[in-house]
Amino acid sequence: MSARAPRRPVALALWALAIICLWSLVSPGEARAAAERYGVVTVDLRPEQGAEVPTHLCVISSAQGPRARSELRSLLEPLPSGLWRVRPATWGATDGPALRDVCEGPGGACVPTVSLPTKAQASGVDGLYAACTADALVPEDTAASEPRVAFVMLEHLEGSPPEVESLKLAGGVATVGVRADLRLVEVTARSLGGHYQPQRRSQRASGVGSDNRLIVLPLQPRCRWIEASLPHTPLRARDRARLQVRVGGEAVPVDRCVGPLHGTRTLRVVLPRVAPGSTGALELELTGAGAAQEQGGRFAARWDGPWPDRALELHATRIAFVWRPPPCVVPDAMCPKAQLDNGIECDAARVGDECRYMCPGTDAESGGAGATAIEPPLTVDFQKDDPRQRWSEVLTRVGQPLTSYAPGEPVYVHADIGAWEKDVPGARVDEVEILGADGSTRKFTARGESRLQIPLARPSCESLRYRVVGDRPYREGVAAVSSGEVHLAPPEQRARVMTFNILLVQGGSWAIAPARPEAMRVPVYFVGQLQIAANFRPRSPRFARLAGEVRLGGTLGQWGYFGLETINDDPRRVDEKLAWARFLVEPALVVDIVHPVMMSAGVAVGSSWPLASDGVAKTNRFALVVAPSLDIRFKIRKWLAFVAQGRVFFGETTVANLAELDGSRRELTTYSLTGVYGLLFSF
Repeated sequence: MSARAPRRPVALALWALAIICLWSLVSPGEARAAAERYGVVTVDLRPEQGAEVPTHLCVISSAQGPRARSELRSLLEPLPSGLWRVRPATWGATDGPALRDVCEGPGGACVPTVSLPTKAQASGVDGLYAACTADALVPEDTAASEPRVAFVMLEHLEGSPPEVESLKLAGGVATVGVRADLRLVEVTARSLGGHYQPQRRSQRASGVGSDNRLIVLPLQPRCRWIEASLPHTPLRARDRARLQVRVGGEAVPVDRCVGPLHGTRTLRVVLPRVAPGSTGALELELTGAGAAQEQGGRFAARWDGPWPDRALELHATRIAFVWRPPPCVVPDAMCPKAQLDNGIECDAARVGDECRYMCPGTDAESGGAGATAIEPPLTVDFQKDDPRQRWSEVLTRVGQPLTSYAPGEPVYVHADIGAWEKDVPGARVDEVEILGADGSTRKFTARGESRLQIPLARPSCESLRYRVVGDRPYREGVAAVSSGEVHLAPPEQRARVMTFNILLVQGGSWAIAPARPEAMRVPVYFVGQLQIAANFRPRSPRFARLAGEVRLGGTLGQWGYFGLETINDDPRRVDEKLAWARFLVEPALVVDIVHPVMMSAGVAVGSSWPLASDGVAKTNRFALVVAPSLDIRFKIRKWLAFVAQGRVFFGETTVANLAELDGSRRELTTYSLTGVYGLLFSF
């Protein structure tokens, strides 16, 4: 027993020496194998919604590797905000039309930017390297025209940064080859930005203890193409010029941020991601164009972020419709006020022969995407002035032409008579008569009016028969109706130039013989006068107060002589009064002083003679008479006037016996002063 005890320590020492020798032989190989080990990290790039997987991928690492040879600086350019904008060269684009057509979204929300890791923010992009590739399954032209670049930071939680040796992208799945023993390190990845939102939290790889790791990295696109549907308005390619789009209340360029328009109610719009808990808003506005079928409108929709659950159904917040007035009876510039049955007031604009309405009007607060939805059918209440009339019509669809115009009520047109000379004495205008086809007459006062309001039984372009009523007679006229106006000609154009009148007066005449003896009294004779006259009055209002007359007529009265029977009388009177006639032709001038007073003056030429043949021996016969006259007239009616006239007859003589015994006979020159009064009838 005692002899075997010393051998046990020796055996243990030999075993320890053998293990140490074996370790010294094996450990260098394992170290070299670990250093040369190649791992694969598969990154599943999954958008949170939709199928917008990246078309390009840049893997960022703090270590330069065989594949990550480019400095990150070459791919980015700094922005004032502290972010870094991705250069278009990253996805193979150059400065050209394709680059300028990229939608940057409201406030640049869709611009691809990179947010650097916290450790790298102090030194900028120095010390960061990128390995970039394009999706092998996406055509090159598509990848360049619709790029979606993702920047992914690959990190090891412990140990040196990963060296990227290979990189492939296919269908949104990236395969990254790294020089590392993935069994010994923890691999993480997170988005730094690009066309996707940057992430603060890294995603750990699964598959611990294996050379292949899988990282599921959910991506949040900055912007997406979203389908929106209008309620009732198809959009064609030519409508792009009148389309305005606002996202979140901010305008975006339509040529970049709206997809092709194919004549349907559906369109595609680029929308930015909305933060969870916030509300997104899209508003489309169509401005009116020249063509009647191209109506304006405003449409809006709202959704709770980040994206709409389905295609956006836009509702109308401003609608348009057309009102087509009946021809001829509505003024060219007039559009009645319009209000929807929910109290929304509309703006109107006259374009050609129709009124285009926008509801609500441009002066009303739009309310953005949260404005009240307006959906037909709606009742439109119309109102017009001069005179005030109201009527309603149902709008069944947007853009529908409405045509009703005060149904069941008279249609009013107007006549502008403001330029008429209505107060010229002798040519005053009192009324305008509208003559109906059924023989009816409607009278409208013209005095003191500048505009007549004429009712029609129905809208019509038929001309109206009319007649002006005033101091002078007017011929009937025909007036055209257009643009709500009755085009009445100036009254002087329809005035009759020639009228006729009959003067019937009576009075007395003083036969004054200057050479008579003092004993002879001045005889007074009865005179009755009848004249028919043609009256000529100028049409021009400037001279319408003047008129010329040609009078034809005469007097019927008395004349006497001084014979032997009264030769010894003192005072001496005429022996006998004989029936006496005068025939006169008289031109005269008539002046209207102020209504109803007129004056006239004329000079008559004619002859006088006794009516009985036995009186010829006692008087002269067919003496030439010149008789100037002056009269004043007071109008009682348009056709009747009271006249007071004075006239002097020259050329007549009075026969007188001056001596009883010798029977001498003399012809005394006599001037007859005549004063008459009576009536003047005009027709």
